[in-house]
Amino acid sequence: MNISEAARRTGVAVDTIRYYDRLGLLGAVTRTAGGARAFTEGDLGWLRILRCLRDTGMRMADLRRFVAVDGARDPARRRELLEAHRAAVLERIERTHRELEVLDGKIAVYREMEERAAQPVMSTR
Repeated sequence: MNISEAARRTGVAVDTIRYYDRLGLLGAVTRTAGGARAFTEGDLGWLRILRCLRDTGMRMADLRRFVAVDGARDPARRRELLEAHRAAVLERIERTHRELEVLDGKIAVYREMEERAAQPVMSTR
């Protein structure tokens, strides 16, 4: 399939796919006689993995390290990189939960202020 279809099916932008290809992150993508990229289902799976890693905050330097490891020859190293990334994702999730609690607290304060402001003022005569 062509690059547009690969982009549509993976949710990875065409420009991002081209960028990943220039960096060598896609491996050997087949080319047509005219030089256009011809993606396979396997290529799409790999693009989805790269997207997942980026979407979960993996830095490009770490992504390049991950891709540089041959998973068939050194699965332990690939697993270690993924486990380290997973730990970082969990830490960000925990930090986000704590930050969400702060936001919820502030929202509750402002709701209380609104409710008090909406109550009729009683005259003291």
